[in-house]
Amino acid sequence: MTNQRYSSMTNHYLPALLGCVLGLIAHPAHAYLKVETIPLPEGTPPEIGGLAFDPDGNLYAATRRNDIFVAKPTADPNGFDWKLFASGFHNGLGIEAPAPGHIVVTQMAEITEAIDTDGDGTADTYNNLSNEIGLSGNYHETNGLCPDGDGGYFIAAGTASHNGPTFWHTLGKYSKTGRRGRNYSAVQWKGWVMHYKDGTLTPYAKGFRMHNGIFRDSKGRLWCGDNQGDFRATSPLYLVEKGNFYGHPSSLVWDKDFPKDKDPLNTPQDKLDEMRTHATVLIPFIEMNRSCSEPAEIPANFGVFPGQLIIADNNGTRITRIMLDEVGGKLQGSCTHFINGSGLRTGNNRLEWSPDGKQLYVGQTVRGWGKPSEGIQRLTYAGKTPFDVEQIKLTKTGFELATTLAIAKIADAKITVTSFHYQDSHKYGGGKLDQKQISVTKVANTGDKTFTIGLDSLQAGKVYHINVKNLNAKDGSKLHNENFYYTANQLH
Repeated sequence: MTNQRYSSMTNHYLPALLGCVLGLIAHPAHAYLKVETIPLPEGTPPEIGGLAFDPDGNLYAATRRNDIFVAKPTADPNGFDWKLFASGFHNGLGIEAPAPGHIVVTQMAEITEAIDTDGDGTADTYNNLSNEIGLSGNYHETNGLCPDGDGGYFIAAGTASHNGPTFWHTLGKYSKTGRRGRNYSAVQWKGWVMHYKDGTLTPYAKGFRMHNGIFRDSKGRLWCGDNQGDFRATSPLYLVEKGNFYGHPSSLVWDKDFPKDKDPLNTPQDKLDEMRTHATVLIPFIEMNRSCSEPAEIPANFGVFPGQLIIADNNGTRITRIMLDEVGGKLQGSCTHFINGSGLRTGNNRLEWSPDGKQLYVGQTVRGWGKPSEGIQRLTYAGKTPFDVEQIKLTKTGFELATTLAIAKIADAKITVTSFHYQDSHKYGGGKLDQKQISVTKVANTGDKTFTIGLDSLQAGKVYHINVKNLNAKDGSKLHNENFYYTANQLH
């Protein structure tokens, strides 16, 4: 087999650069966030696959090519005294540090534990915890992990890409059926979320394309994003629940309950739609997030938007903020920018909060898609609360929006609402379908920081683009974000 990766590389460069330019033009400086760049040791390829703090506040940085470094953070971004902690990892993209001098890493070939047993600051013991997730040799097979809250881990294993080969000799079970398709699952458990504990790896959920990052929030809910592509019209955020199928068929070759006489890739799209669990939030590809990576939850100590989710964009200079809304006992919600440009580089791959919850560390790597942008950046709340929409709730007749600061005069606002939907298919990506402008029947204050938008119609299964202009705060602040996208899976 030959490596086809570079034959289509130009298809990746132009959209990535265009997305970055659009992001920088679309938004003013984010005065409420300070962005700092933290250098790694000179000569180190700074492609960050994972970040983790241990209980003593030491920061571990996994580089994709081999090494894991550790340092105690300092106020001066140039003052980190990085030390080599461990080496020999193949594309380590997930890392957790359950104890000082003890890390768990998901790399291409296995889940690996590295421990400093003699206290000299360098790992001397390496244990293979599991190699039951296969290895095809394809460059695209991402991996990630997060704690399950009970001594185990959830593992996200991404599919392979047709732009890269598989090796002649693979690790684990191999499937000729699974080898087909644009994004394929040639070896066991690619396209799945797995659960690991005490030496046992078990399947948990399937139907993912490239869920590059996985996260368990403070309420015990499991989240992962995915990337626009085949069977992904746009970038989704998924609430991951045991046994569910999330729409990409390649992983079904490893599902013991899928009929053996059926071909997953020949399953009609309407059947896949019936089987799948819908995204909690659909994130527009161009406007919001081109390539979802790791989600995280904003801690209470950060200063703004506590408890909300954010998800990094690996292919843009931005991080998306998620506003969840419970309707009929199910979560859905909306998205906007947490940060867009303002010194943030592209390649945002991993998110890790400092132990005190006051700083966000962003690990970056672009892997050839666009201008190189690798390393670590740190975001700190600068103390000035932005005037922004903090929450969006669906009502029976439209939406209620809550803002961070008191509103000056709602009558001055110009609000438009457009609806559309996406349709997944075997094709790569998909545009907005059936776009319609919805008549706004009424806009009214319901409090100093809340207002409602009445619409002449609402329909389940639609994404609603809410554009708000000319809305100011009483202190004179202008609205930080003007565009919001609400995924209405169901109505009241």
